[in-house]
Amino acid sequence: MYRAEYKGIAFIEGCPPGVVPMRQLDTKIDGWFSQSQLKSLDNIKDVMVDQARADGANAIVNFKYGQKNSFWRSLLSVDDVYWFATGATAKIV
Repeated sequence: MYRAEYKGIAFIEGCPPGVVPMRQLDTKIDGWFSQSQLKSLDNIKDVMVDQARADGANAIVNFKYGQKNSFWRSLLSVDDVYWFATGATAKIV
């Protein structure tokens, strides 16, 4: 199970024993003119860190991330690549 710390929040690809997930997150950096292809994994983690802190959590478990593109946007010559991430806020003691 891969674990990384970012701004005081643990990002864990999996769910350690004894951890109870709090709230499911489905986050993406997307917008017609947001230049999301220039964003990085740190930008998506920044959004998730804010959500975790709002919940009083110190971890994101079952963390998955990647980039997607949109066929329809590519036809319009608009930024068609965006970051997405999923996971659940959790408290690890």
